[in-house]
Amino acid sequence: MNTYIINFAVYTLAMIGFIVLALYIYKKSVYTPFNNKNKDFLSIENNLKLSPTKAIYVLKAGKERFLVAADAANTTMLAKLDIDNVEARPEESGQNAKIMDFSVIQKLMKR
Repeated sequence: MNTYIINFAVYTLAMIGFIVLALYIYKKSVYTPFNNKNKDFLSIENNLKLSPTKAIYVLKAGKERFLVAADAANTTMLAKLDIDNVEARPEESGQNAKIMDFSVIQKLMKR
């Protein structure tokens, strides 16, 4: 009788270990929601808090930039920003000299 209980416990623990190992391998190999090459595809370049629940963001998606407004209830795309809306900061130089700044957006909104 004791050998049956011991055999049952050993086989049960072996099967539980096999299932845990299979789930671990599945999680590491198959279930990767973001590949490393798409890691920097979407990023927030700048943000401006208007109130505790409202903000304006400049999002970079690939090589394009978007002006997005967000509050507690919804998110709205305000505009697609092009290279004409980007001004160079004085302290920046070289290829990456053009950086979106909210002073540019504020000037555009006053027009």
